Amino acid sequence: MAVSSPDPLDLLRQSILSSTPPTLLTESSSPASTLAEASFLSFGPIAHLTDSPTSIPKDAPTRYTSKAGSRDEFYTIGQLWLAWSERESGVRDYLMKGQAGSIGYVAITDRRGVVEYLTGENQGAGRVLAKGDQGQAGQVPSAASATAEALPSALESAEAGPSRSAAPVKRKYEVDVADREFCKKLRAEEIELRDRNSVLRSSGDGKVNNFETFLKTVMIEKIRALRSSFDKGGSKNAPVVSQSQADPMRAKKARSNNPIIIISSSPTSLITMWNIKKFLEQGIFEPSEVARQNEASQGNIRAEDMVPILRKRGGPHGDVISKYYVVDGVEALQKFGQDAWDRVICVVTTGQAWQFKPYKWQDPRVLFRNVKGIYFQWHNEPVNPTVKDWNVTEMRIDKNRRHTDRQVVADLWRILDGAKRR
Repeated sequence: MAVSSPDPLDLLRQSILSSTPPTLLTESSSPASTLAEASFLSFGPIAHLTDSPTSIPKDAPTRYTSKAGSRDEFYTIGQLWLAWSERESGVRDYLMKGQAGSIGYVAITDRRGVVEYLTGENQGAGRVLAKGDQGQAGQVPSAASATAEALPSALESAEAGPSRSAAPVKRKYEVDVADREFCKKLRAEEIELRDRNSVLRSSGDGKVNNFETFLKTVMIEKIRALRSSFDKGGSKNAPVVSQSQADPMRAKKARSNNPIIIISSSPTSLITMWNIKKFLEQGIFEPSEVARQNEASQGNIRAEDMVPILRKRGGPHGDVISKYYVVDGVEALQKFGQDAWDRVICVVTTGQAWQFKPYKWQDPRVLFRNVKGIYFQWHNEPVNPTVKDWNVTEMRIDKNRRHTDRQVVADLWRILDGAKRR
């Protein structure tokens, strides 16, 4: 099977833009189901590029570099096709298919840029080399390893010249005298702010002030007053303090105050007990069926009825981790005790009123006056008329753009932080 001369990268991009993507063929020109089984990518006639069907080896290098400005490493046409065909797959599935058959894959950091270039959303600035500037890349029909060996000699001839052969000499840093004097003057006029640590130090030598004398004086006066009251029989009139009042932690175990989120148990819900943890903790939406299959492959055939969520936030003294619980029904909610509804801060609904029948407030209009209501839907779906009068916030999830999931989750936390708990 002869390999045509058109540029592989142009062929792949134009075929995707014209909605006629290539098909996979084996060495014997039979259809292949996966890229690991295939040897060629077969293209139909494409205007301005080729008038007849063309087949390109899957390991043929292209002009798309793996690093911005790099002339040493190029992605193969098979790797680019895999990134585009698996654009909606999770990272795990994508990497497993790229490792199958040792065909390789586009780096995760480059994956989005490759897909946007192939679909015409960007021009691949800094990644796609001009024709004739990539040496033999895209023209060698052999394996990528053979192309890698041919690239250095081609690049040496293309970049010949004394101005590019020598490495740039690093300039020695020189202090700007004017800037240094300005900084000295600025620091001399600074006003030092006081905090709870600085006020404990003396203004002269920086040593910590000693308040031991003051503390002894106060304690001595208190001890004298107590002794005087006992000597006068004051202990007989002293109020009796119960054990629970003296130490409430011993009388009753401290009640947990971790917030609770209730979601719908409907199988049609976008957010389920299968994908809620990854969505809220990692900011990645994974279809419920895919998440269920991944858990089943690890031996987990039933979803948990209570999922803990750890939310990490940055604070002035480091990261702060808050714990939430997610349940999908009142049976699991009852495990938190009689005051469980006082800890519910959010109810995620699918717009079906049967969800609220076992709730404390069965009327959705009353329910969403007491807890925050959230309604998830796809980004291209029309507004659900059922939830218009329910006082819920609509949040939209994009079917294809996974990089927008983090913003949706961030908006959700912002809404829940502003919601008032009963």
